[in-house]
Amino acid sequence: MKIWELESEFDALISFVTTGREGKKQDVRDAVAKIREDVLRRGDRAVADFSIAWDGWDADYPLKLAPQEIDQAASRVPKRDLDVLRGMIRNVVSYHKGQGMPKRTYRRKGLFVSEEAVPVERAMVYVPGGTAAYPSSLIMGTVPAQIAGVKEVHVATPGKGGRISDHVAAAARLLDIGDIYRIGGAQAVYAFAYGTKSVPKVDMIVGPGNAYVEEAKRDVYGRVGIDMLAGPTELVILCTRPHSPRAMALDMFSQAEHDELASVGLFSSSRDHLDAVIGEIKGMIGTSARRATIEKALEENGFLVHFTDLKLAVDAINRIAPEHMELVGDESCAADILYPGVIYVGPMTPVAMGDYYIGTNHVLPTAGAGRFSGGLSVDRFTKRKVVVKIEKHFIERFGDRAARLSRIEGLPAHGEAIEARKEPQG
Repeated sequence: MKIWELESEFDALISFVTTGREGKKQDVRDAVAKIREDVLRRGDRAVADFSIAWDGWDADYPLKLAPQEIDQAASRVPKRDLDVLRGMIRNVVSYHKGQGMPKRTYRRKGLFVSEEAVPVERAMVYVPGGTAAYPSSLIMGTVPAQIAGVKEVHVATPGKGGRISDHVAAAARLLDIGDIYRIGGAQAVYAFAYGTKSVPKVDMIVGPGNAYVEEAKRDVYGRVGIDMLAGPTELVILCTRPHSPRAMALDMFSQAEHDELASVGLFSSSRDHLDAVIGEIKGMIGTSARRATIEKALEENGFLVHFTDLKLAVDAINRIAPEHMELVGDESCAADILYPGVIYVGPMTPVAMGDYYIGTNHVLPTAGAGRFSGGLSVDRFTKRKVVVKIEKHFIERFGDRAARLSRIEGLPAHGEAIEARKEPQG
């Protein structure tokens, strides 16, 4: 990995990070468009055929798992692991239960407005499969939906060889989720966005996925709601003073092992510190269980940055707006860091703890979307319900002005509708 000098290479660094995010978007869009056309044309059959081809189904399985199949998979999970999953659920519930828009009323003389959050009726939580199992993503997607009051929560997760992860099944049982579909990829998004014979149409689709899943989510937005476009994972670490090179290297590994497209970077005020981190990376990479993935991610999307001006480093991180950020050293600058999806402060707060056991949600904005969006929350599963009542006094006071505005805009029927309220109502 190259060591960038921030003061002289600021623009080039920002370009490197943002250009790497673009990837081969048009190729992905073309592939996803073909999947959409096939799912819309052939429904369940198309979804099953994609699963046979890409998930290695060895039989023509029903798309939805039977209850006994979920129970059998969950029963294979060791008690110790069940205890860990229960603990994670408790922590996520504890954090999220305080979220949600409070009901409020707004009153003026002759006017009454009430606002309250109402949940969507049906949601699909996407749980990635790929090269790893993600019961944590099931928990992160399901808990806020349940707290919001969503009536139906459906789960879609790739069924490798026709079978889903035992730990995903166990987490679903602990969350009292029975509607699990062994389907993944863009085809799962389209099936739930449009509905098929076996798959219900939902109102909201949430959860992280690969580039094809995220492109499908982008495509169906407007037909259904989505949480965000969450691409490959990102981490930026800011060390205002040197901290354990081994810990910093391992924190970078922890995100790089997710995906070859993962983006990981380390800003340090010490060039010697960066050299030491490189040494740790070289020394540990050979024994990493996911060496190939980590090596490619670091080689293609990793970056090390030496800075002398902390304000400029903060500016760069705000421009990058990474999914995750760690701040080690001078914590006073945290107030100026505005746009990462989440900021982990202090040497004892690795991003890996946030992924699993703090309770904050790990479904977070990527690709710079933190500049205008936040992580998954209870609020994302609700919509604002607004009820308005006007009394005659308000019309008499403001009706003429509203009618005048309608004529300014060339929409006179608006004004006539307002003025009609001043006439005797019979």
